[in-house]
Amino acid sequence: MTKRLIYLVAIALIGGSTTIFAQGGAKPASAGEGTVTVKGKTYPLKNVAAYETTVDGEDGIAVVLSGPTISSEKINEARKAEKKNEPSDFRRPYVKLEFTKTGEFKGWGAATGDVSLGRRRGGGATGEIKVQDGRAIGKASQPNETEGMFPSGLDVRFDVALLRAGESLPPSKKPGPAANVKPTVTGVFKGNGKDAKLAYVSAHWREPFSDKPSMVLVFTEKDHSKDKKPDFNAGFGKFGSALIVSLHEEGDIFGCEVAHSALKHQNFSSIGKINTNDFEYADGQVKGELTTDGPADVFGETWEVNLKFVAPLGETPKEFQPAATKEEEKPASTESGKKAANSDDEDDDNDHAAAKPKSGGLNVKDLALTKDASDIEYKALVEQLGFKSKANVKSTCAELSANLKAQGWTKQGSDLITPASAILKRKRGDAELTIFVKPEGGGSEVKMMTEGLAWDEK
Repeated sequence: MTKRLIYLVAIALIGGSTTIFAQGGAKPASAGEGTVTVKGKTYPLKNVAAYETTVDGEDGIAVVLSGPTISSEKINEARKAEKKNEPSDFRRPYVKLEFTKTGEFKGWGAATGDVSLGRRRGGGATGEIKVQDGRAIGKASQPNETEGMFPSGLDVRFDVALLRAGESLPPSKKPGPAANVKPTVTGVFKGNGKDAKLAYVSAHWREPFSDKPSMVLVFTEKDHSKDKKPDFNAGFGKFGSALIVSLHEEGDIFGCEVAHSALKHQNFSSIGKINTNDFEYADGQVKGELTTDGPADVFGETWEVNLKFVAPLGETPKEFQPAATKEEEKPASTESGKKAANSDDEDDDNDHAAAKPKSGGLNVKDLALTKDASDIEYKALVEQLGFKSKANVKSTCAELSANLKAQGWTKQGSDLITPASAILKRKRGDAELTIFVKPEGGGSEVKMMTEGLAWDEK
């Protein structure tokens, strides 16, 4: 990274007051910034949280810096996963720094857009932390790399309240009946540089996705308030140009449908191109910002969005609430605990992968695909594989689902399938698959994010 940053904004945990840790021992200020760069693109990080957790099977400290706000639910989820030596995730873009209890820097990981980076230690990465008066104060940096699959770098500083191991956080949202607030939307929605005026917005609950409550936001040029299926009809141009976004309560987007009159492909999916900022669902309303951080390329064309919105939304209806699941807490054996504590491979770009449980010894190359799968590509570093099929998206999903079911994989949540894109989630034992399917050259392209499979050479 060519430009060193002087300071980083630090926001006290979950909506606290803003402070800055400046160089030279200056007192906390009220403005600043920090960034992470991945594949040549720089992302600002303006929120921070620090909490005691488990790192490599031992007591440690994690510091998370992100663009979106960091909810207490995300921290609670992360702690549970890290206690079992499983990877954790936050709203993107984010950077996660890991330290031992004594302050030793273990490395950093990040996620931006559709790229996830496992823990990194090489490339000149450095970090330091001190705990003082109940606060975690420190910094981390790595010069911007120019080689490798995902060139990356960071330069961040933090000064934030530290959440202790025995402390818990209250829910960050307050559900209630729909608020008496007028739906409003402002900003730009462009296709090939031409703006479409999105004047109407509504928020609706939909079926759970990934076993989590899910909602859909519908933005249109024309009034859709009286339509019973606005998310479906808006995608077919009934209300002019439109944007339909499916997401979880925390603001994690898992579906995005773009319909713009200035684009040749007037209806397509663009997952991974759009993010939420300052998203909040509370007190009977949902509000925030949707942005692509500039023009996004799709099918040789560009689209761009930067919208601020607010819309009423009440509590999740019973029919859209996910089925209750019982959290299984299995104490680790003494022997496995020792292995976890002693595992410290210095040659890791993804330490978490080594800690993931395997699915009955199933090797990734034994994974059921479609019969006509071609151009199969395995990426062991990030535990991803991809292939192509001659069939369209729906047909590819149907065959792939049937083959995976025969192999013992079960569906996780509801599949999201449209002619323009699809997302499927499957689970078998301790292994999980997240599958993305999109049109490609008259057929389909499939990308599979895997967890818990064996990646050793056969």
